[in-house]
Parts: sequence; structure tokens; C-alpha cells
Amino acid sequence: MRASIALLASAILASSSLGCGATVEVPRICFTQAGLVVPGSPAGADVTSPTFAVTLTDQIPLLDTSTSDADLRLQEVTVTPVAGSPDLSGIQTATVRVRPASGALVDAASYQRNAAAPAPAAIVLKGDTVNVAPDLVSGVANLSFTLSGQPPRTSWTANVETCLRGETSVSP
Repeated sequence: MRASIALLASAILASSSLGCGATVEVPRICFTQAGLVVPGSPAGADVTSPTFAVTLTDQIPLLDTSTSDADLRLQEVTVTPVAGSPDLSGIQTATVRVRPASGALVDAASYQRNAAAPAPAAIVLKGDTVNVAPDLVSGVANLSFTLSGQPPRTSWTANVETCLRGETSVSP
């Protein structure tokens, strides 16, 4: 993260001297949502997490969310249980969705369990194909994930790490 801030600072200094904004690369940058309560599924149906916010403007303070040239890719979302001791072995698939200001949810990352592998300690959803920048609401990505198969029957608590990369405009 220090490298991305140093890169942003260099771009901002350069753009300030020119009196304009700049497009900068955003190397992998991660955000953690601690203590997200994931509902249980007593009937074994799909479970959708509460919406959680990833505030990009906290790490990229001069992010220009009004531009259409931003390309921010949700690379990975890792859901790690921290309380409740859930059995994740029944989760067959999972999907992270971005909730835009209006319109349909956008699928941004997914997980498919390998039946031959041991039960996972965390669910790691992979993305990197969807530009989530158009779906930001004032610099915030509003996300949720859905667990399918046989999710844990009781509620549990997770830390959710969301990692993005891409390029975007900044303005002084």
C-alpha cells in the first residue's frame, strides 16, 4: 500500500505542476471489513451477507469518481471466519456482487469448491474481469456475497478482505 501512495503522490505532484489531473496505476490495494455477521441457513438455502462498504477514497483520497476512464478490478475477496466456528465444507459456490446506485447487481468475483480438496479455512473468491468503477457510489463499492450449496446453519462472524487493482484519474 505504501508503494501505491508514493505513486499517487508522485502523480499528484506532477499533475499539480501542470495544473491538471493525472491517470495513475493503482497496484493491488486491499481493504478489510472486520466483524461482518454472516447469517446462518437453518434450511440449507443460499445465504447472502449484509452489504459491506469498501471506501476507496480512504486510500485514494484524490480519486476522481466522476470520470469514465477509471478501470478498477476486484481481484479477490477472502472471507475468513473469526467467530462461530462455521463448517465451510458445504459451500459449493460463492459470488461477490457490487450494488450500484441504480440498476441490477453486478457479479464481480466467484468461488467454486473443489470437491476433492479438504474443507477450506476461508472462502477465496477470484475476480479481475469486471470494471467496478462505474458501479462506485461516491467512491464507495457496496458489496455483498452469496454462499450456495449447504452454507453453515448458524450465524457466524467473518473478516472480509477485498483487493482491487487498476488505474484511475486523480485531481489536485
